[in-house]
Amino acid sequence: MERLTTDRDSYLKEVIKELTQIDLLKNEANRFTFCEVGQLFNHGYSVSLIFGEKEYLKIKIWNAAYDNDRFKLGIFNLDRLAVTEKIFNLSESELNKIYGILERELETKDYGGIVLDGLFCQLNIDKKTLMWNIDEEMNENLDNLISILRKKANVQQSV
Repeated sequence: MERLTTDRDSYLKEVIKELTQIDLLKNEANRFTFCEVGQLFNHGYSVSLIFGEKEYLKIKIWNAAYDNDRFKLGIFNLDRLAVTEKIFNLSESELNKIYGILERELETKDYGGIVLDGLFCQLNIDKKTLMWNIDEEMNENLDNLISILRKKANVQQSV
């Protein structure tokens, strides 16, 4: 039986769950997962660095426009979200750049204001979770990492 709801929070939580759930092969591990979803439900994606025999990025993209059109009556089907997955191999220089950034302090900082319609951003790395709502909350190192991941995902920030 399919899970239907009219609750937008449940819809958002399921989108985030779908984007951050990473299936791994037996000899693989997840180094980090970055997830970004527009608070207005206008986009969503995740980027995970997977390592094992080789290292690659696993990118999941939510087709928000398609789902929002299907669910325009406000009844959300939590079992049929339009999420696709892509695999991207990384060059040695790209890996070195990412790992160089990962060795630095990745932190969020206080924005000191109110955000009405920002982003839901989350980075899970080394048993640590960072969450923020606008780019101004990232320190320079985190901003550099997220910029690389956004370019790789080829997702334009909508906020």
